Amino acid sequence: MLAWARDLGLVVDAFEEKRLLAMRLGELAELMAPDARDADLELTAQWAAFICLVDDRFDRSGADVRPEEVASLFARLMNVITGGHAGSGSAIEQALDDLWRRTAPRMSAQWQERFVADYRDFALATQEEAAGRIEGVSVRLNDYVLQRRRTITALPMADILECTARAPRPDLPLGEILVKALRQAAADVAGWTNDLASAEDDLREVRDNLVTVLSCERGCSLPSAREQVTAMRDDRVRDFHTLAASLTAMALPGAEREEVRRYVAALGSFVAATLQWLSVTHRFDARWAPRPM
Repeated sequence: MLAWARDLGLVVDAFEEKRLLAMRLGELAELMAPDARDADLELTAQWAAFICLVDDRFDRSGADVRPEEVASLFARLMNVITGGHAGSGSAIEQALDDLWRRTAPRMSAQWQERFVADYRDFALATQEEAAGRIEGVSVRLNDYVLQRRRTITALPMADILECTARAPRPDLPLGEILVKALRQAAADVAGWTNDLASAEDDLREVRDNLVTVLSCERGCSLPSAREQVTAMRDDRVRDFHTLAASLTAMALPGAEREEVRRYVAALGSFVAATLQWLSVTHRFDARWAPRPM
């Protein structure tokens, strides 16, 4: 993964290389897709690196990024996955072009449309977040929860796991509401656990975080807010498992039942991997202080 990132220019010096290694994304990939082949594990880790480094482009620049800068980058990235190409674009564009060429041809047209829709929604949410920072808007708790579900990039990563874990999303007209709810629960677990892990980093950089937003709205201390967010997260994990059990209990023919089982198991690995990885990653350590871009 490091060689791939270095070759594409995603990391340009020893500092960035050390930080990327400290993220332990190879370990995350193994946790998310424990039965995947080596090539698929590599692809999973590279997608995770791309997602983290795009996020860091905004969160670790040392200053608020203008919404038009966010819009410009995502317009170029969306072009890559909607029929355009990276050409002589930035390293980020070249990386996405490489990943997309190695992923999309393996998947159905429906999957490609869903990934594009999920990534576009992430892009829009990130632009909205950037605009809110510039305008100094105070975020309400309920609004933050909905926005975090979109900015965590969990749904696009879950789409990638359909490919690398070889567990495509089943076509269940009668179970579509359950599948959507399961994906939302997985995204919430990822977002809220991420906020618990990054709370100190976000506080240093004056970024919204579920812990600080809850503390402000409920007028409680940060330690109390952290306890409440942990309880919220744990409840959401239980929601996920309840939904997973409901999906796997559906009366379906054998082949469809196996498709559902594989998909639910893949999302279960995603949730478990998120919980474990965010407890061991050094992505948010203070030594990786933001540097001006």
